[in-house]
Amino acid sequence: MDRCPFCGGDLEERAIRYPQEYEGRIVILANVPAQVCRQCGEVFLEPAVIERVQRLVWESPPPRQTLEVPVYDLAEAS
Repeated sequence: MDRCPFCGGDLEERAIRYPQEYEGRIVILANVPAQVCRQCGEVFLEPAVIERVQRLVWESPPPRQTLEVPVYDLAEAS
């Protein structure tokens, strides 16, 4: 795929940070190979990459780093 199916923009290969929710927790995977639209920013992952992401999340090895993530509730915001 060389064009974004949503906006028609050019795609470029990048290594991204990819958040994944699993069993009520969010993990962030670093250096995930992806195609990213230069125009709208939509991210596309190859099926093999998705399989690697799922396997890593399911296996839950010790993380390289732990980050604190703020959570905001839009329903409570005025």
